[in-house]
Amino acid sequence: MNKFNNLLNYLREYLYYLREDIKELRFNNIKEFLVKRKIIFVILLSSIFIITFKIYSYESSKDIVLKNLEIALKENKPEKIYKKVKVNNKKISKSDFQPLSDYYLDYPAKIDDLINKLDIYGESSFFSLKNEKRLFFDNYKVEINPIDIKINTNFNEAEIYVNNSKIESTKIKRSLIPGKYIIKAELDTFYGQVVEEQTVFAMQNEEYKLNLNAININLTSNFSDADVYINDINTNKTVKEIKNYGPIPIGKNIEIYLERKFPWGIIRSDKVKVDELPNINIDINMVNDTLTTDIAKFIKSFYDSVFNALNSNNYSLIENSSEETKNKIYDSIRKESLFLKNNYDITELNTEVKSSEYYYENNTYKANIVINLNYSISKKLMPFIKSNVDEMFLTQIQYVDEKWQVIDVQKFNLE
Repeated sequence: MNKFNNLLNYLREYLYYLREDIKELRFNNIKEFLVKRKIIFVILLSSIFIITFKIYSYESSKDIVLKNLEIALKENKPEKIYKKVKVNNKKISKSDFQPLSDYYLDYPAKIDDLINKLDIYGESSFFSLKNEKRLFFDNYKVEINPIDIKINTNFNEAEIYVNNSKIESTKIKRSLIPGKYIIKAELDTFYGQVVEEQTVFAMQNEEYKLNLNAININLTSNFSDADVYINDINTNKTVKEIKNYGPIPIGKNIEIYLERKFPWGIIRSDKVKVDELPNINIDINMVNDTLTTDIAKFIKSFYDSVFNALNSNNYSLIENSSEETKNKIYDSIRKESLFLKNNYDITELNTEVKSSEYYYENNTYKANIVINLNYSISKKLMPFIKSNVDEMFLTQIQYVDEKWQVIDVQKFNLE
């Protein structure tokens, strides 16, 4: 008991003088202090070293490493094990291990079998247990065999991500820890971003395909020089220039229409939505109110000139037509008279718009206009002798030198 008391008193006295020396410690007497108190510092440092090594040795033992691996996988706690994991002899981060932890969270039944095989055989699946001894102590590490995955898309310009980490142009992610990943492709277009993503369980070298919901289109029309508008914005391209044009997102109500300037005004086509078909045809109806009004006036003027020519007995008075056409229409209406000269009067002239045809051929605007013509034939000196005639004419016209011309007239009936 006396020895213990003496030791205790000595320790108290030593600590007292140590405290006094620490109070007097200055920069210029550090060396003297260390020499005087070297024994306690040697003991202190040795104790810290031994305790630290013991703790490290305990944490690096086979049982503890396997136990921490089991906890990490069963409870989704990568922080319990990631410092003891290596891939290609390199340390990993907590985030590197997370996909593997996520995978086993979905398949917990596989964990016990994994741990048992590692304990007995030192390896299981893509895991292996390695002992990197330090002096006389065990230092167990978990080695994971990495995998490579390749991600393809239907658009080469798309950017590829694995768990929000961008992959370079090779589209291959190398030295990846097996696990549960989100792979994603992003495609920027003039008409919005297209994104496609999948959750995959990448447990071996694998190749994946992400199909982006977009398309390149080919456009055709009855007017290949029409301007193309997409989502009401001028593409500054004509129809003939829209070949393999895109990409354009599908399913986002993106619409295309055409616009073209005609001699009778600017006309716009109907809108067409972009869907999964790459070949799109959009025709422009070249007829508007201005055109039908202009043609109605032209037709009336033409037939007025025909009847003026008939009454003047001079076919050359027929306007806006070739010599052949003048003769044809003149002869089809004129009636021979042996005695008194005939007089011709238009009773009614109707342009049948719905039955008429308008088209563009060989860079020329053309139309087949159906005319319902009601006229009378009488004798100039005996006007009370009159006959009424109701006939239909298919009048073919074309737009030449900024005006309409009649190129042919055919009499027909609907019977």
